[in-house]
Amino acid sequence: MDNPDSRIIAGLVLPSHLSANHPSSCVNPSSIFMTNTTSQNASNVQVDQLDQEILRHEEAVRDLKFRRNLLAPISKFPAEILCAIFMFCNLADSPTLSSYPVDTRWRWVSVTHVSRLWRNTALSCPALWSKPEFTRTEWAYEMIRRSKMAPLAIEVTSDMWLTPRVLDAVSEGLKHLPRINEIRLSASRDNMVKLLTGINHAAPFLRTLLLDVGRSDYYYPSLSEPYMLPEDFLGGDASHLSHIELTRCHLPWDSSLLRNITFLKVHNPGPPAPTLDQFIGALIGMPQLEVLDLENTLPATSDTESTEKPGVSLSSLRRLRTVGTINECAIFLEHVVVPSNATIHLAAKCSDPPEVGSSTLQLIHEVCQRLPVVRETASSSSSSNSPSIKSLLVQSTGVGSGVVLEAWNGVPKIRPSFTTIYPSRENSIIPVSCAPSIGWLKLELSWRNSVTRRVHDEVIVAVCRPLPLTQLRNLHIRNGYPDSVSSPTFANTFGMLPKVNTLTVEGDSAYEFVEALGQHTGSQSVPGVDGVTVPSSSGPSSGRLTLAFPALRTLKLIEADFDRENETANTLLPPLLDCLMQRYEYKAEVHKLILERCTRLNSEDVQELEEIVADVDWDQIESGYSESEDEDMDDYDEDGMDIYGGEAYFGYGPSYLSSDEDMMYLGF
Repeated sequence: MDNPDSRIIAGLVLPSHLSANHPSSCVNPSSIFMTNTTSQNASNVQVDQLDQEILRHEEAVRDLKFRRNLLAPISKFPAEILCAIFMFCNLADSPTLSSYPVDTRWRWVSVTHVSRLWRNTALSCPALWSKPEFTRTEWAYEMIRRSKMAPLAIEVTSDMWLTPRVLDAVSEGLKHLPRINEIRLSASRDNMVKLLTGINHAAPFLRTLLLDVGRSDYYYPSLSEPYMLPEDFLGGDASHLSHIELTRCHLPWDSSLLRNITFLKVHNPGPPAPTLDQFIGALIGMPQLEVLDLENTLPATSDTESTEKPGVSLSSLRRLRTVGTINECAIFLEHVVVPSNATIHLAAKCSDPPEVGSSTLQLIHEVCQRLPVVRETASSSSSSNSPSIKSLLVQSTGVGSGVVLEAWNGVPKIRPSFTTIYPSRENSIIPVSCAPSIGWLKLELSWRNSVTRRVHDEVIVAVCRPLPLTQLRNLHIRNGYPDSVSSPTFANTFGMLPKVNTLTVEGDSAYEFVEALGQHTGSQSVPGVDGVTVPSSSGPSSGRLTLAFPALRTLKLIEADFDRENETANTLLPPLLDCLMQRYEYKAEVHKLILERCTRLNSEDVQELEEIVADVDWDQIESGYSESEDEDMDDYDEDGMDIYGGEAYFGYGPSYLSSDEDMMYLGF
């Protein structure tokens, strides 16, 4: 609406006497804007003054809260105690299925947001910031600054995160070599070159060095070769370095960095392979070596420039793992003396099949003879502290694959159980226990070409005969294929052992072992009931020979096919019944029979076994039958299948797991 007494100028309502139409005066518009600006500036000054007053009040409130927080009991802790607590919060959480390690790793930073005291304490604790988070570059630079002169840890766990910005941040961290105590880099070969080129200064406080040229290079043939570390890497000066892990990284064996090492892991470093003199010379410089893990990096020949046989004794070694050819493993064991109580894992690959009379079979025998436990047992000066083999696993991976032998100096501990779905007639959920703990001695032999069963028998004999098995009590045989080993080999290799009281047969060797249990091994004494020794002539007819496995009291069959020959009748049950009855007559009866996951075995068959063996433990799983056979059995099987939930026995492991990670975890 128009008002005759006013006029709107620039949003302001002016009085009528200031109107441009008023005859008595004329107003300059610029003067009006200057007046408005002056008024606005004055308002801004007042607002700023009010804001500053608010800030002073807020700061006063914060001071009051700070003083109030100081009265809390936890605020009375000394700064050193709070720093120690914060350092525990800094420990990386173990990853779970619902969380990613990077997301959970830095939750401890929230301690800096609790109170002023906690924040000041955390900021004044350099060690709390000594492991920069390079996946967040803005954090990395700030953490390096806050760490001041604290020992620094440079860690990159995956090449996936190595963007150009991250590479720059990691390179900035590597410039602080004088105070770095850990370097852990997992990267592609290209990125490793970018990061380590120019790292030629001394690292006097470096203790751990881990370099891993990752698997991403496998997809790029041009980058597949291992990374050769520069000759001036770390200036050759890392006096406190004690832990080295190199994967697809080549470090010369005469490097000054390989001195006084306690942990050494070298996997697939690429050529050139060390000479025997270089290899032995490097190990001599590590008298305190405790862990040695070598994969495809052993001397290929025993050629030496020395007039005497080179050798070294690693008296402090606790764990040994080597992977190489059978010839390389033989050379290693000939020149390196390892304590017999050290945990040993040897994986030997045979380029030629171990035919009877071949050099490969001879090398297998030499490797087993040079094992520390065999060498000390054969020596007249063997120590009483030398462990004895009390539990043994012999696994045949097939006549065309190889043999795995694993030994324990006691009963292996069973790992925690987990729940899985085992395929059965009802697809029931069955709790299954994991495999035993990894043995103190493990030997893996592998070859590419298929061999006959006779050759496979010779390998089993060559591997097991040198071993000191007089104290063996638990024997586990696991075969993945039928007819892998003959029953005479079983009986002659293991049947005369005097203390084997628990025998586990897993896979397709039940037929051969049932036959071996009924064989005779010689005129020895037979341990009778309750361990009472009974002469072999006390059998049903005087003068008979001793049965194999005279001390056997517990027999366990896992995944045995009671109709392996694909006949209509149960073909394993009759010989098993005859064997058990024969042992009963010879007063070497089996006291306990355990049947797990056996196929074509039903409750009627188990009832026949219970007439001979007092204690039969069956999981009540009936499988392997056709649908028509299942319907026939359902007529008398009213109770259905029970859920298996008994204790895990020695040697039990989920053989149906197939991934590399699962096999690694199970120790096979």
